[in-house]
Amino acid sequence: MEAILIEFRKISSKPVKAIILTHFHTDHITGANAIIEAEKATSNETIEIYAHETTEDLMFGFSDTYEIGLSRGVRMLGSLIPKIDNFRTGAGIGPELLINTDSELIIPKPTITYVRHKSFCVAGVEFELIHTPGETNDQTTVWLPKLQTALPGDNFYKTFPNLYTIRGSPARSAKQWYRSLDRVRELKAEYLVGSHTRPVIGKEVVAGTLLIYRDAIKYVHDQTLRLLNKGYTATEIIQVLRLPDKVRDHPHLQEHYGTVAWSIRGIFTNYLGWFSGDPKDLHPMTDKERASRLVRLVRRSRFSNTSAALTILREAQSSHKRSMKKYKKMGRHIIADDKWALELAEYLRDINAVKGSHANTAKQIRISSLRALGSEEISPNGRSYYLTYAAELETGLSLRRVKSVRAFVINSSSVRTVLGMLSSKVNGLECQCKNYSIGLDYSDIKESYLVTLRNSVCDVFSPIPHDTALDAHLKTTMSTYKSMMAEEKDLDMEVSLGNVEILQGSVRIYKNFLDCFDSVNST
Repeated sequence: MEAILIEFRKISSKPVKAIILTHFHTDHITGANAIIEAEKATSNETIEIYAHETTEDLMFGFSDTYEIGLSRGVRMLGSLIPKIDNFRTGAGIGPELLINTDSELIIPKPTITYVRHKSFCVAGVEFELIHTPGETNDQTTVWLPKLQTALPGDNFYKTFPNLYTIRGSPARSAKQWYRSLDRVRELKAEYLVGSHTRPVIGKEVVAGTLLIYRDAIKYVHDQTLRLLNKGYTATEIIQVLRLPDKVRDHPHLQEHYGTVAWSIRGIFTNYLGWFSGDPKDLHPMTDKERASRLVRLVRRSRFSNTSAALTILREAQSSHKRSMKKYKKMGRHIIADDKWALELAEYLRDINAVKGSHANTAKQIRISSLRALGSEEISPNGRSYYLTYAAELETGLSLRRVKSVRAFVINSSSVRTVLGMLSSKVNGLECQCKNYSIGLDYSDIKESYLVTLRNSVCDVFSPIPHDTALDAHLKTTMSTYKSMMAEEKDLDMEVSLGNVEILQGSVRIYKNFLDCFDSVNST
């Protein structure tokens, strides 16, 4: 900060009257003391420090994990990597973090705080502080209305957002983040000044950049939600989720800091916690145990004339048989052997490595190992999970809600809730190049809604803004519309009966719009 002050004094000799902390992260607070000490040399005036009401608690709450956070943070930001050309590529959102394991940090305490949105005037400068939780829960956007300038802290920088930081912290809420960016968009700024990368200049450029940035976050959030509800694990979602081309290629969304894969894991964890849903992950083998068994398997495979897949299958059989043998003799399974058998059988399934009778053998090993693990599980929750999963494999048992139950939920929900369901039903990249603005009027409740699709992201607004150019505009009743979304009534039939009126566009346009989504009454 001392070096920055030297440069600052080259363009202004005016005294510093206030400091604004946009959030509690170390790189945004520890420079404040240098400013305060420099000003003391020329003035006895107190410099007020502005921040959100939660910032101080978060500053010191961070101390709970400070030791491991520092170690992982130094690794993540490369503070100790030698500065060699073509070797060290910076810290993602800046050249380098000038903090390491021997840094002594002085943390300033805020003196003036706010809650949601508050206006101030200091030294003739009018500014507003707006609570916009995103990268942190205390994130503040500073709005300078006379200069038409927004400073969004770390909610925006020229890289894909860091929805989960590998230095370690709870995953950030993607939903909070894109909603906060919507608040910044409402300011209609001429200048957007992020904390780490160059300003964005021009009202239209700022609006377009913020729009695609929030769309990127919402797309990853909504598609992760869509796929986890279909039963995908986080790893499986990462394998299939791809950004729309326009989003992927945007210069502000390159993965120089945050990544799509880490974001997916963070979102998955926020909704479902640490458990993947795969029963082998309930009580996973230790890395040491797995490594030891792999070494023994590789050693034995050197003397085998069978394929790698059959070698793995025989190892799974052998491991499970040892467990079953002990059960028959002692009434207890060898849990480690059943875990190993289950893992190996799942490897064969994952890569579709065996066919016919061998595939059936692998499946039977999975079923029997799950039952063995269930029988040894003390927790009723874990026991039931193992045994139910085994029944699903053996009988094809489905745990999905039946269509009539989903229809009941749709018909019992508000129109806003039903329309909100569309966000996590967008059919991936199917309509990434199509834009729709659909108007929906409900005559019985006297409400109107705008549903948009852009960059494979669906948004819902009410009422319909007056200046919206609609591709299609329908008028009906709430009950008729919900019955159609529940697939109990047919759109064409309701139009012919006069229960749905086409005010603008056509039925075909509306159907094309719906084709971009999975059915609301589907898993």
